[in-house]
Amino acid sequence: MPENNNIMAFLERNPDLFKEMGNIGMGHACTAVSSLLGIKVNRSIPTVWNLSKEEAAGYFELFRGGAIGVKLTLHEDIAGSIIHIVSLPFAANLVERFFQKQVSSIDEIDDVSMSVVQEMTNITTGSFVNSISSMTGLFIDISTPNFCTDLTKEALHDVPERMIVVENRFLINMGSISSELIFMPTRDSLGLIAEKLCQRYGIEIPLNS
Repeated sequence: MPENNNIMAFLERNPDLFKEMGNIGMGHACTAVSSLLGIKVNRSIPTVWNLSKEEAAGYFELFRGGAIGVKLTLHEDIAGSIIHIVSLPFAANLVERFFQKQVSSIDEIDDVSMSVVQEMTNITTGSFVNSISSMTGLFIDISTPNFCTDLTKEALHDVPERMIVVENRFLINMGSISSELIFMPTRDSLGLIAEKLCQRYGIEIPLNS
């Protein structure tokens, strides 16, 4: 079996390895969100890329004041966390749909309104985790979600060396709304997932990086 260092180097050279995982997961999520909203929701093919720990700070800073972060921890065969970044337009669309009120800033979303955002993130993160499990044969459990009030500070706490960004665009009411999942498994867990995916697709990881 290749060493973890070789697997990590292989992942950096093959960033598309996780694309199908994100595509399947977000396809299921789109169907579930459509059911939640009671309207037709389409999506674009998600964009997936690797993000280093050093790059993460600048990336999260892009969402300051304009998004809600929802963080869940991963347990069992895989350890780590997932952060779902819900843009203000997406959150506002959910709140308006369920509570018939308009919001123009994150501060206007109260605890009651936040409940529908939490329900939506439960659906999307659950769909993504289920796609990982089905493609790798690994059992993954997720915690209850916690909201991140400061994405840059809270999201970067104990982050791994590499993380996977899955950027989606949901098409709702003739508008396009972005939604990002940040998948942050531990180094060993990321290596295990890569191994399982390579076995599935018949890809050989070099013994030497």
